[in-house]
Amino acid sequence: MQFANPLAFWMLTAAAPLIAMYVLKVRRKRVRVASLMLWQAVIENQRRARPWDRFRRHDLLWLQLLALLLVTLALAAPSIPGTKRLGKSVVWIVDGSASMAATKPAPNRFHAAQQVVVGGIDSLSSTDEGMVVLAGPDPRVVVSFTRDKERLRSAVKGMDPTGAEASVGSAVDLAVALTRNRPERTVVVVTDGSDRTMDAALARHPGIRVEHVGRPADNVAITALDLRRSPTVDLESELFVTLRRFGGDAAPVGIEVTLDGELVATEAVDVPPDRPVARVYRGLGETGGLIKVHIETGDALRTDDDAVAWLDPPSRRRVVCVGCSVLTGRALASDPRFDVTAANAWNPPVEDEDPPDLYLFEDGSVPEEPGAPFLALGPSAIGAEAAPEEVEWPQVTQWRRSHPTLRFVDPGGIHVMKARPPTDRKWEPLLESDQGALLSTGIQGGMRGVVLHFRPSESDMPLRVAYPLFLLNAAGWLTGEEARGTTRTLSAGAPLLREGWGADGDEVALVRPDGTELKVPVRDSVARFGGLDQVGVYKLRGPAGRSERVAVNLVSETESDLAVMEHMAPVDEGGEILQASAPGRLPLVRPLLALMALLLVGEWLLYQRKYRDE
Repeated sequence: MQFANPLAFWMLTAAAPLIAMYVLKVRRKRVRVASLMLWQAVIENQRRARPWDRFRRHDLLWLQLLALLLVTLALAAPSIPGTKRLGKSVVWIVDGSASMAATKPAPNRFHAAQQVVVGGIDSLSSTDEGMVVLAGPDPRVVVSFTRDKERLRSAVKGMDPTGAEASVGSAVDLAVALTRNRPERTVVVVTDGSDRTMDAALARHPGIRVEHVGRPADNVAITALDLRRSPTVDLESELFVTLRRFGGDAAPVGIEVTLDGELVATEAVDVPPDRPVARVYRGLGETGGLIKVHIETGDALRTDDDAVAWLDPPSRRRVVCVGCSVLTGRALASDPRFDVTAANAWNPPVEDEDPPDLYLFEDGSVPEEPGAPFLALGPSAIGAEAAPEEVEWPQVTQWRRSHPTLRFVDPGGIHVMKARPPTDRKWEPLLESDQGALLSTGIQGGMRGVVLHFRPSESDMPLRVAYPLFLLNAAGWLTGEEARGTTRTLSAGAPLLREGWGADGDEVALVRPDGTELKVPVRDSVARFGGLDQVGVYKLRGPAGRSERVAVNLVSETESDLAVMEHMAPVDEGGEILQASAPGRLPLVRPLLALMALLLVGEWLLYQRKYRDE
């Protein structure tokens, strides 16, 4: 037997005053009487008597001493070796996808899921532990394992659905990993089944319990929103909107488009069931601003009835061409999107002036800190690092066809006499040869750059149509012109990356639509934010007063389809079930306290029957 608090045995010293209470004589009360003749014998006995009495066996004394011993043992916290019983470990995974905000049943599916989880929490025993995970774009542990039921209930009632697609499968993987070695593990997924990939996760982890909530409902949604450069007017943009009806009958839907609060277009569009309807809107003006698209549906899900997009004001991008040849300069100047200025040498940007949108270096060196995005053609050095050794006649082997700089470009037949392939891993290859990369992209001095690792004059590339196409593609990508409006308009759940927003260690703050703020440090010249789980306008704030606003929309056919899908988890037939017990020490505090309580009841009965009438 071991004692966790041996100092409690000092309480046994209280036995001395307890025994003294039964040994010392009672001091008699003085009373005034008329005569002492009849009290002489009593007075004489009192004078000769000792202050204490002879010790006599007294049942109440033994009971009280035993009670004192039990209290002392209980405070000393004794324990003996044994097998300790452990409770169950229950994990509730709540689907936080946008479809859980659907109002069937009322008030919404997410509230119904909360009620299911709260009911499960109420059924836990005192030894069971519970944990709650919210499945959003990234799974999040809302409350870790605890036996505090009130804490679990408060955490569940304080949750809200996200405005994005949820990765329930990732949440299941996380819950299984956190409970792999826990006895009597139970994982419960509460969902409306909108995640189509959940079946694969359930197949990986048999034995998962699935609780379905919600009822099927008809819905009309904005499933796509995109801003594109006009194919006919270079400095104008077009807005593409796609509507789709999930269930129900064909009916007209009112659509309204505004730019900074001013009405751009309004119309009624016939939307048939289960077939997308695309609309194109032009005449968006020259000032740019926030575009809002609203459809009037009155259906069960409101999140997909609105969409927003940022339209950058159409403007010509300033390009400073350092040491450029006539051919290179004319290729860029032929596009009205670019305002090209020639320069013999690079000059750092003046503090009070805005830097150009792009530097183009041809047959020269790239500064350590360019001060703006750059395109380098055959540079002799990049920053402090000199260009690698030359290789002769490299043969093109493969290229990134999906990259914007190589759109409509076929470099397969290009002949290069000499090149300087990079050896630094920070440069990502876009065009590769048998002797190394011929075209790559990376970060230099906090700025994105594209580097052609050979001089155009030492190849036949300037004789091909691929050369001006490559120049215009690279300039458009680096200045953001190719993705006009798309870099500031994202889908809910997508990560947000911003390059060149400060030096490593600087903080960039992201203010969500609900007003909450998240700060991240810049690492490797990039500020990275996780999945954006709210729909609306975000504010981005960086060092030196730099700021930007980003629009985030649901635009998801998966979430807008409000049919409830049933997912059945396979039965776990072969896995070994851990026993909910473990070697340990069994505390004896409760048995001792229970025995003391019985002892006090016995003392009271003995006093009532034996000593009260004496």
